[in-house]
Amino acid sequence: MDDTNSRIPGKTAHPNPRRATVMNCPYCTSENLFPDMETDNAWQCRDCCRVFSVKLHGHIDRGV
Repeated sequence: MDDTNSRIPGKTAHPNPRRATVMNCPYCTSENLFPDMETDNAWQCRDCCRVFSVKLHGHIDRGV
C-alpha cells in the first residue's frame, strides 16, 4: 500500500485564513485535498494531481 499521502503535511499544516475551504476537487470530485504550500491560496488534489484555487467574485442580485 502506498503511504505517500501520510508522509506529506495535511490540511492542518500551515493554516492560511485566506484560503477558501473546498470539499471536493472541481476536476475529479475527490475529497483527497491538501493545501498547496508553493502556491498561496491553492489546493492540491492527490488523486488527479492538479493544483487549483477557488475565488469568490461576489454575490449576484437575486431581486428579492
